[in-house]
Amino acid sequence: MSIRSFARWSPINIVTSNWLFNCVKWRLFCLRLKNKLKKTIKNKNYPLLNDAVAGNSLALFMSQGYTKVNIGGGGKNLIGFVNIDFTPHRGVEREVIANILDLNFIPDSSLSHVHSNHVVEHLSPIEFQDQLAQYYRAMKKQGLLTIRCPNTLGVCYGFLFEVVPEINKDEFLNLGFPADEDFYNPLDKWYHKNFYGFLHWVYGDAGNIENQHLNIFTPSKIQKAITLAGFNVVKMSEPESSNIIVIARKE
Repeated sequence: MSIRSFARWSPINIVTSNWLFNCVKWRLFCLRLKNKLKKTIKNKNYPLLNDAVAGNSLALFMSQGYTKVNIGGGGKNLIGFVNIDFTPHRGVEREVIANILDLNFIPDSSLSHVHSNHVVEHLSPIEFQDQLAQYYRAMKKQGLLTIRCPNTLGVCYGFLFEVVPEINKDEFLNLGFPADEDFYNPLDKWYHKNFYGFLHWVYGDAGNIENQHLNIFTPSKIQKAITLAGFNVVKMSEPESSNIIVIARKE
């Protein structure tokens, strides 16, 4: 047996691997239990299908000249954008309360820009493809699509080697990425070196229906999906960066 093979199967490596595996299992068990209790204690009723109220709310903002939407924007109201989200958020000036999985209330070819930040990873692969199709239908020709989401390839690279930040911010801004949206945070460098932080970046809050990650993205995977939906990808962040940023247009 070679030295490398012996090291791979040495008792220390086996014990360490088992310990890490059990830590992961315990972490996931605790998260699932916590979130199961949370759902039992606090039951949230989200609309499954959107009614006329959502359409009327959006129509009012569009009549005021707002043709940019931020899907799942949460408590952040980007300049010039209307938030579309499940629940209301205090302090947000422009928002439509709606199920983001049902965007049929948005008229065809009416939007100039669709933006999404750390949302698509919470959609299943089928839901993500449907979401892209709805974006395409609702956007004007030459409309802009900007997406930011965790990069599984990048976080693995950063955990094992060195964290690669999102760079060339000015280039993304010049192409239409929202100026007041999140970009690279230096604190992420330490977050990705933490084992549990690494797991959270990939899987989210496992077992939490609101925050678990149902889709794991790499740059090539998301680029292929967006291209198949009919968009032309204009620019993407570095393959090893901790987040994927995509700028695309409807041709």
